[in-house]
Amino acid sequence: MKFKKILVLFLSLILVLSVGCGEKEEVSTEPENEENGTNVVEGSEEKIKDGGMMVFGIGDDPKILHPFYATDRVTMTIDNALFDPLFVRDGNETRYYLAENVSVSEDNLTYTVKLKEGVKWHDGENLTADDLIFTLEKLIDEKQNANAYQNFIIGGKPISFEKVDDLTVKIILPEVSVPFIETLAGVTPIAKHIFEGEEDFTKSEKNENPIGTGPFKMKEWNKGESIILERFDDYHNGKPHLDQVVYRVVADSNAANVAFENGEISVRYIDVNEYEKYQNSNDFKVYGFDEGMLNYMAFKLNNDDLKDKKVRQAIAYALDKEEIIKGAYDSLEYAVPAYTVLTPQTLYYTEDVNKYEHNVELAKDLLKESGKENIKLTLGYISTSKEQEKEALIIQQKLKEIGIELELMPLDRGAFYQKLFEPDNRDFDLVFNGYIMGQEPDSYKLIFTKGGPYNFVGYENEEMDKMWVQGPMEIDKAKRQELYENIQKQIMDEMIQYPICYPKALIAVSGNIGGVEESKLMPIFIFEDLSKLYIIE
Repeated sequence: MKFKKILVLFLSLILVLSVGCGEKEEVSTEPENEENGTNVVEGSEEKIKDGGMMVFGIGDDPKILHPFYATDRVTMTIDNALFDPLFVRDGNETRYYLAENVSVSEDNLTYTVKLKEGVKWHDGENLTADDLIFTLEKLIDEKQNANAYQNFIIGGKPISFEKVDDLTVKIILPEVSVPFIETLAGVTPIAKHIFEGEEDFTKSEKNENPIGTGPFKMKEWNKGESIILERFDDYHNGKPHLDQVVYRVVADSNAANVAFENGEISVRYIDVNEYEKYQNSNDFKVYGFDEGMLNYMAFKLNNDDLKDKKVRQAIAYALDKEEIIKGAYDSLEYAVPAYTVLTPQTLYYTEDVNKYEHNVELAKDLLKESGKENIKLTLGYISTSKEQEKEALIIQQKLKEIGIELELMPLDRGAFYQKLFEPDNRDFDLVFNGYIMGQEPDSYKLIFTKGGPYNFVGYENEEMDKMWVQGPMEIDKAKRQELYENIQKQIMDEMIQYPICYPKALIAVSGNIGGVEESKLMPIFIFEDLSKLYIIE
């Protein structure tokens, strides 16, 4: 699984993207026709031509174009085109972007990052060690409230760092942290000469015209309509093929579907019915792959009834997981039942937890033991998600069987996310959501620890917080595995989150899109390197 950043994905934002797979294509570096710049893809009859435009459909404007703060799929995807990370970890493989190499000391406390020479920011300035130092300083500055802040606080102490030369930075850990290499891979430098002196990055006007090191740079942002990026000719990984990448706002999924079929949008996420429809078309290609995502229903703990664990457990027993999945996805082929809060791609994932198999009588007994009566709850979800709408209706019926009245609250994306992250919001008590957290279990602490940036349900467990602190510092693999398995068991016993499924990402692509395999498929962003995408002649 490929990750540039360890970041939470909040599923409900629908992003229309391009993707593809198949045998790797080798692109000739010599043009077949120097007059029009056409190349030939070896091993096929495909011809490509540098230039052209790809249009991505997005459900809404990005929230804030700054790599410290991206939390939704739209924002992270656009950030991915504008900013590059130090490197990418793909299983045991490391692919370097802004870093030339990274070395680790024998005691695992010192990480030395050597930056590539000659990397340019979009405004022509050089990337230097000063930019990386500045980025690290701001990541550990609590006032900046960066999403990844907790990942740089180890054993209660922040990391330290020092400049070795103009391209080299030494990072010193206060204690050994097993997952720190993954944290470091997720660092996306920001330009010191742009942000120096800005007191609050979240309010900075510099985010309206971001300056990054990625393959495309900002050209135009028409709020509510589109974001236009243009090719960055000095991109360190080679000049991109496409002239422009456009992110067009299409809030309505039906309108997005029409735009895709008319060729106004190049590629898009699709649902199960669309997948089967396009599968039989010669004009499109479809792909399904596992993003390492978990879809779930969360319990807001500011509701007096849901503060009682027995009520939460009763709701879990009242639900039939397979019925919910089949109702939303038509079959288990497109979504695998989930029984824990980690995904199967994550280290130390286990299903040795309470699975809350469907049991109506036990659910009623638990409600009786809780002493709660006449429970009325509200379920919030994104109105344009067909899967969530189907899930909501099934859950509503199942809870009715045990005497719980459930009101459904479909919301447009903007309103949903505004309410989701308001700590005191009481408009809904249950909520559908989703995330992709990567291979390292330590990243999940951002969701389940007190004060965690994604702990929007308000969960607090002092004993478990200590386990989350201990996890990254435990170097004995057997002990570390036991620790994270115990965490999963306790979270499932607490039932603050009802796991539903691990869905496949289903994608449809226009027939004239190439370079997908070279760009490498990636969760959340779909493409690791947009510079490799091209239009087929």
